[in-house]
Amino acid sequence: VIGAGAGGLVAAKLLRDEGFRVKVFEATDKIGGLWVYSDTRGALYKSLRTNLPKQIMAYSDFPFSPSLPSFMNHQDVLRYLHSYAERFNLHEVIALSTPVRSAEYVSAHGDGARGGWLINGEELFEALVVANGHYNVPNYPQLIKNDFSGFAIHSKEYRSPSPFANQRVLIVGGGPSGLDLVSEIASVAKMVVWSGTSFSDPDTAATVRSKLPPNVKPVGRLEGLESDGRYLVKGAANELVTSDGTIDAVIYATGYKYDFPFFSESSGLFPSRTMNRPESVRDALYVHLFHRKHPSTLFFLGLPALAPGIFKVMEHQTKAIIAVLKGTVSTEGLASLPSFPWVMLEAAFPYCVLLDALAAGTHDAFPHDYQQVTVKLPRDIDLRMQVFRDTIAAIASMPDRYKEREYRIIDECDGGGGEIKWEVVE
Repeated sequence: VIGAGAGGLVAAKLLRDEGFRVKVFEATDKIGGLWVYSDTRGALYKSLRTNLPKQIMAYSDFPFSPSLPSFMNHQDVLRYLHSYAERFNLHEVIALSTPVRSAEYVSAHGDGARGGWLINGEELFEALVVANGHYNVPNYPQLIKNDFSGFAIHSKEYRSPSPFANQRVLIVGGGPSGLDLVSEIASVAKMVVWSGTSFSDPDTAATVRSKLPPNVKPVGRLEGLESDGRYLVKGAANELVTSDGTIDAVIYATGYKYDFPFFSESSGLFPSRTMNRPESVRDALYVHLFHRKHPSTLFFLGLPALAPGIFKVMEHQTKAIIAVLKGTVSTEGLASLPSFPWVMLEAAFPYCVLLDALAAGTHDAFPHDYQQVTVKLPRDIDLRMQVFRDTIAAIASMPDRYKEREYRIIDECDGGGGEIKWEVVE
């Protein structure tokens, strides 16, 4: 297993529970992956809180502490992962400060030498789970012009709003990270210009602006930057609009590239080792998980974008991996499984049902037209979908305050067959 973050930990736990010998390679000297904060590296900023509530994040056998708020800070999540590793004695299978520099598939030979994945040219493993995350290599937008010479960083480098006090700041990216930074920086900046593709629509921009601090101005997709700080964006009619005002600083909250530096270019696994087009990764995998070239020995955890409750999604993925490793599911049928969008959102919930069906060997009954028919969700998955929907609605209606809400599960352990009841305390 490559990586001792949230995906690598649950993979190690479940694989070992099923009798597999497991070794986790972790490049750094700490477990926790993305959730390890550093002033100089990593994708976290000091005040970061989860953008989804703990009620849809926890592993199935290890809930978050009831004393924690629904929207936790990053220290709480890291403590949770440490507690998980300690509770299930995972440290004994984790090799810290052991980066994977190369992962090469070697075929079995007629002389009896077994095949598998050769790690760092030294150790051979029958199967490989890649859980190295995808928050390492920043992605920047392609602009028709970028003559701006002022302060410009990617959100990966952002730590606190103080450097932006009394400045006019352009934040690029309409996703969750962009919203977080807009809300935080607006408290100290003179003005925040928020660039997002959907904000080219005047009605959308007006709606968003009405729910944010008065010094936030939504604008369309960024197309270019002038040397004097003016910016070029897409307008309502797809035209290019140059701003009247100028900005002092730019923060790109524009996501990350997929990066697998341990696979050689000649392996044929992906078009290149670092990709900013998710299609390159998606097209190489069955159901975003099994590599088409090595479906029974090479697996990837947590790659789809915006998959709610990613800890749980990776738990479902690992259970499907185990079914393939045990031979209870043939890889020949993986190509005929239904496809799911890369940007998942609500599709993550039927996706988890499919993964559970793979684990149980009942996947042939999963409907290919799952988007047109109603897929029956188990109680726990249905709960996650309901809470997710409610959170999305809260983000739309109160984008700068939704993290103050608290969710409470009312009858999670009542043993009944109906819906799990929940409520919001504001």
